[in-house]
Amino acid sequence: MAFLLILDREHKALWVKAKNRSNDSNWFLPEVEDPVNKPSNRLNVELLAKQAFIPLKSILIGQKTILDIFHNEQQLYIFLCLGKESTEVLFDLTKFKNIQWMPINFINESESFSSFIGKSILDAYYDLVWTDFQEKINRFHIIKSGYGRKDTEEHNNAILEGRQNILVELKEYYDLYHQPIPENGDHALLNSWKGLPLAALGITGVTLDTFDKIADFLDKSENASQYPAQNVVEQYKKTFLKWCKKNNKQFSAHKPVIISQFKIIRQFNEKKTDYLNIT
Repeated sequence: MAFLLILDREHKALWVKAKNRSNDSNWFLPEVEDPVNKPSNRLNVELLAKQAFIPLKSILIGQKTILDIFHNEQQLYIFLCLGKESTEVLFDLTKFKNIQWMPINFINESESFSSFIGKSILDAYYDLVWTDFQEKINRFHIIKSGYGRKDTEEHNNAILEGRQNILVELKEYYDLYHQPIPENGDHALLNSWKGLPLAALGITGVTLDTFDKIADFLDKSENASQYPAQNVVEQYKKTFLKWCKKNNKQFSAHKPVIISQFKIIRQFNEKKTDYLNIT
């Protein structure tokens, strides 16, 4: 058997319930059979994944051998659906029922999924995605940096080029998946539109306020004179309007937002993806 950890571009992980146990409170990693008994064969595992999840269009990030709760070695394969959000990935529902997406940073280390302890899953994720990252990871967050490819790339470039030194996110992003609000000292992962890590950020301050107060924070930022607050606010408004429309939410100036200050701890070179084993 091969266990699959499938990530969308925001690194929400795919979980399923057993087909005939819809009342079971436990969620499991997707599992596929290996009919030729070659779990180490990359192409075979990718083929199995694509047969189980249609159309997956995923890339294998890497493979880890981890121990299950019975101390048996199991193969865990981590896939990334490049450029896809969880709502955009279609599945063959004749094979699986009760599909759920759970942010990887929301996994509890003590919980069990498919006989795997959450800590072993997180450790495999850290080893494959945060390779050679030396800082101690406490809590971490995946930044929703835009809606669509163009928004995401513009937002990311502004951060990486030093033109933007605060993050603004709708609180509803966190409410939707019951995630904790960032705190001072947390880490954040800035992903490209594809879902590849671009930078690890350290959160240095967090404020919960309403959308109409964003301009006040921007006016006090070190880049205020070069990049007028109103222009930045309008860009955020367009992004949030798109997200609200897609998720059947109402947007208003009094919408709660999370405003985070940060420092860039490390940048990753997306063009050199050898560390993620992506070809």
